[in-house]
Amino acid sequence: MKDKIAEWKEHLQSPKIVYPDINQEIDRLRSIHQLNLELDCQEDPFDNITELAKSMFGLEMALITIVDSDWQWFKSCIGLPDQLEKDGGTTRDKSFCQYLFIENKRFQVEDALEDSRFKNNPLVTEGLIRFYAGTPLRLSDGHIIGSLCVLDSQPNHLTEDQFDQLEKLANWAMTEIEVKQKVQDLTDQQKSINELLERNAYLTAGIEHSSSSIVITDAKQPNNPIIYVNQAFTELTGYEPDEVIGYNCKMLQGDDTDQGTINYIRSCIQNLTPIHTEILNYRKNGEPFWNELIINPITDDSGDIPYFIGIQQDITKRKHIEQGLVKELFEKDRLFNALPELIIMLDNKGQIHNANSRLLPFSGYTLTELMNKPITELIQTEELSPIIDATFNQGNLSFEGTLISKENEYLPFQWNFLALRGADGTPSSIVAIGEDIRDRLQLQKDVEYAGRLQKESLQPNIQNDQFTLQFLHEASNYVSGDSYGYDFDHNQNRLFIYLIDMMGHGVATALQTSTINLLFNQISRENLTVKEKVEWVNKACVPIFPSAYFATAFCADIDLNTGDMTYVAAGINFFAYEKDGETIGEKVPGPLIGLQEEMEFTEHQMTLNPGDALYLMTDGIYEQIDTNEVPHGFDKYFKFVEYVSENQIHSDDATAIGFKWHQ
Repeated sequence: MKDKIAEWKEHLQSPKIVYPDINQEIDRLRSIHQLNLELDCQEDPFDNITELAKSMFGLEMALITIVDSDWQWFKSCIGLPDQLEKDGGTTRDKSFCQYLFIENKRFQVEDALEDSRFKNNPLVTEGLIRFYAGTPLRLSDGHIIGSLCVLDSQPNHLTEDQFDQLEKLANWAMTEIEVKQKVQDLTDQQKSINELLERNAYLTAGIEHSSSSIVITDAKQPNNPIIYVNQAFTELTGYEPDEVIGYNCKMLQGDDTDQGTINYIRSCIQNLTPIHTEILNYRKNGEPFWNELIINPITDDSGDIPYFIGIQQDITKRKHIEQGLVKELFEKDRLFNALPELIIMLDNKGQIHNANSRLLPFSGYTLTELMNKPITELIQTEELSPIIDATFNQGNLSFEGTLISKENEYLPFQWNFLALRGADGTPSSIVAIGEDIRDRLQLQKDVEYAGRLQKESLQPNIQNDQFTLQFLHEASNYVSGDSYGYDFDHNQNRLFIYLIDMMGHGVATALQTSTINLLFNQISRENLTVKEKVEWVNKACVPIFPSAYFATAFCADIDLNTGDMTYVAAGINFFAYEKDGETIGEKVPGPLIGLQEEMEFTEHQMTLNPGDALYLMTDGIYEQIDTNEVPHGFDKYFKFVEYVSENQIHSDDATAIGFKWHQ
């Protein structure tokens, strides 16, 4: 690294390379090279962003750049001359983007010929660039690695609203970078641990078969990600290796994990010092356990510390003995009745022997009436014995059970049974903690009902002699942020179709989706072009959408007399069609709906013939597939999208439209 830093410092001596501070710049370059990005490789996901930026602002060029010590790399470039695109970048002394390090915020050059910083830049004097607007690509540590920028050969200006849109696209680019970094880190970590284990075969055998849970983390990476766990770790925590590798041990922490202990562990890790402590952790199933934790740094031949090794022992039984006074504490009346939760004390056979005052209004019983009753007379459950056994075996048990009042009123409750043990470690009693869940269940019923109403309000499939129009609509969680609709003009024999995908999930998003669906439904019957309809909806959405909300859409008008189709892609940037016996996927960038009133949308044309088909889908489907995966055949397409929607990697609303022209 010392040689690399010396090389960077030499590059930075050039008078045309700018930065605010040499140490800050070295830190920035170090952050870039820790990303493990393929700097000299342009990639499709970034091209989607630059294509959209170029289209949104109507400018000649758009770039995603990474600015190195002496070179500005193009991760994506749209609209540049062929030679520049082939070069994959420029020398840093020609870079406009490096001035973002000075500004530390978005900035633009309206006319480079009038700006003393750039008027002699070869890219300006040769007539390629007169206008530049860039916004930083910023890492979580604050360092700017490059920019998303738009350029033109004529002077221009971006408004604040336009810059806001450019920043949203830059955030998208950073998300792509962070995902790629995560994948690369996981690959490197696996390679590293494999090499470590191969070099230490005997040690590996001992670790793998140890009865102690053993974890190895990568001390060189931020947050110390796990790179190895043995079988005993899985048996102790319930997590399989592929569920934890790449993450740190925070997943073992829970609500009752002591923050002071967490801070102590974090401090020791930062100072590279050994640790020996006890901490309350949680298994994958939510069961708490006490963990005696020993962590030691591992030193390599050069004296660096590339790894930490953690050894874990389950000491829950010992802690239960130490905590034998908990029962007495709960039974102190003043504290017991001050607790906000409904609490019932049971003996080890499930008989009630105390309860706090929160229970009495719900049950209608006096405490005297409740004493020594079996809990099954108060809580409607299946057999009591398995519940008590499971509570003592697992330490705690959660379930839903109806509380039966004295007047035979049935109230839904969520129960958490917590086992207490005597000084000798044997089961002594159970604390039953209850939560009234009537409001929660009613809310769930309301949301489920809203989802049914939403689905019932969607327009039905059409099948006639002329065409078939079929839909798939699946919500990820009861209500959907997707919608669709159509208008068939029998007099002119024209079909207008629209597909909508609203940002976000849940009830609030579904309400916004209903609004935009109503707007599209209203405008679909008007004698306007597709572009005019989308622009009208966009303008209507801006004042009614919450701040930072947006929608995406795809709209098409099909003349069933000629087969001519006019369409607008507004953020749904992929569709497919069957033509001449071949299924073709098409990417079409376009601006989003609802961000600003004066948004320019572009119409596209194509012609369908009898027998051809059109396939539209939201990102809950097309982001899960390769764009060349769409199968040939109308029925096969719907089986395919149904399968994709049911087997998503990341749960999302999924909607698809299929149009088949018969004649």
